[in-house]
Amino acid sequence: MAIRLSASDIADKVLELSEQFNNYIFENPQVLDQIPAQAALVFLDEDDPDFNEANMELAEAIPLPADVQRVFVRMKRQVRVIQQIVWEAEIVPN
Repeated sequence: MAIRLSASDIADKVLELSEQFNNYIFENPQVLDQIPAQAALVFLDEDDPDFNEANMELAEAIPLPADVQRVFVRMKRQVRVIQQIVWEAEIVPN
């Protein structure tokens, strides 16, 4: 049984994913070459199948002009491990 998400939950997630996609595009502008000029982006979260199902249903229910393609963008969280240098002081007697 699928969990039904509220419209507000779906909208919040789409906004979050679109913001993350914009950040990704800023760092990787060549990705834009893969998107047709006339496209409706549908965001998917690799880790959230309930959201994906609900968002795909919504996307498919909206009619698009003939020259517009739906483009599915699967977002995947990446964890960056950043090494941090911490200095430690030792008091050495004379």
